[in-house]
Amino acid sequence: MQFQPSRRLPPGPKGIPLFGVLFDYNQDPTGFSLRCAQEFGDITLLPFGPLKVYLLANPEHVSEVLNHKSHCFIKGVSIQSLKSSLGEGLLTSEGNFWKRQRRLTQPAFHRERLAGYGDIMTAAAETTMRQWQDGEIRDIHADMMQLTLLIVAQSLFGTDIADKTPIIESALDAVLVHFSNQLNTFFLLPEWVPTPDNIQFWQKLHQMDEVIYDIIRQRRLAKEAKSDLLTMLLQLETEDGDHMSDREIRDEVVTLMMAGHETTALALTWTWMLLAQHSEVEEKLCEEIKTVLQGRSPTAADVSQLTYANWVLKESMRLYPPAWGTSRQVIETIKLGDYTLEPGDTVFVNQWVMHRDPRFFERPEQFQPERWADGFEQRLPKGVYFPFGDGPRGCIGKGFAMMESVLLLVAIAQKFRLTLDHQHPIELQPSITLRPKFCMKMCLQKREIKFERPST
Repeated sequence: MQFQPSRRLPPGPKGIPLFGVLFDYNQDPTGFSLRCAQEFGDITLLPFGPLKVYLLANPEHVSEVLNHKSHCFIKGVSIQSLKSSLGEGLLTSEGNFWKRQRRLTQPAFHRERLAGYGDIMTAAAETTMRQWQDGEIRDIHADMMQLTLLIVAQSLFGTDIADKTPIIESALDAVLVHFSNQLNTFFLLPEWVPTPDNIQFWQKLHQMDEVIYDIIRQRRLAKEAKSDLLTMLLQLETEDGDHMSDREIRDEVVTLMMAGHETTALALTWTWMLLAQHSEVEEKLCEEIKTVLQGRSPTAADVSQLTYANWVLKESMRLYPPAWGTSRQVIETIKLGDYTLEPGDTVFVNQWVMHRDPRFFERPEQFQPERWADGFEQRLPKGVYFPFGDGPRGCIGKGFAMMESVLLLVAIAQKFRLTLDHQHPIELQPSITLRPKFCMKMCLQKREIKFERPST
């Protein structure tokens, strides 16, 4: 029998027997990841119990995983565990089926179609603000979650389903809580075991599915043509004339709703926090709003002209990326740098780490929207800044999310100033997304951005 030498492994923290670094990581996932990258360099070996997890901090390695050698990987175990909730949607599916679904769904997010959703976004912001009172303190994170869910629901279904959104919102929140529990619990019973948490999870998921399947059935029977995303999914056709089944459409709808409202809501939540902490940035944003909009509501056509608003959001997503890290499982032997990764190994691609790398961002801990001027993003190496992921598995709704974020930021900043309620602590809760652990209590101050009409 031929002797097989052990492969060379990268440096990393030792952890404790059986559990490795699980306890240290779970105590502070973002801080622990950043410290490991700073101490151990481009590739850090993190022992998670019996698993070998490779934390990447070199943009070339990140780009290889997400782009050039993406065929050597599948989504990590954490994302695969979402299949019980999301089914075989774009986030969780793999292989030829994923390629088919991505190809079919892509036209729904072409630039020409996105402009049609701008009015929905602005109108939803106006509806939300009509419920706000000058001087009141609100949980802005909860408000942004409700607002973005309303937008994605109306964009998907084309009709006002406000009476159904509480069911959908409750189920999507249950999915995120369930997923967070799975990540943070060392000894987790299988989902089929009828624990109180599992029973509640499956009940809420079933209630949401009933709503979605009912809408799909009604739309298949309807003769009236609509221009929403659901209608487009129903009309999509493969080369051999095949259409998506109700189950396939359900999986894509649930995936789009979860990914399409949670991440945008978080981007806005962290942006409001940062603006409240940096009055000089807020003043520049308001000046741009006054100059570009001249007192009217924003539209999709304004997004490209709202340069500073785009910079504010890019900088906010650099410091607080809603999707703060993702993992990939190796399926083909691959060499990254000086190390060989084998099938079954896991790589951890971490936006939180890369977005704060001083090699690419001067004073990386500071909130400086101006850093994005003069084509800064285009000059960054691939694998440095990727709030929406990258490569073939990059977020299909990136254009939708950026347009929505800019329109909501500007529409709200035009009418309200948000200040932090310092009695409530701000703490990170890194799970599948980067949430505030408690809430984001902010005080609303009504304002009118005054402008001078051009003389005639």
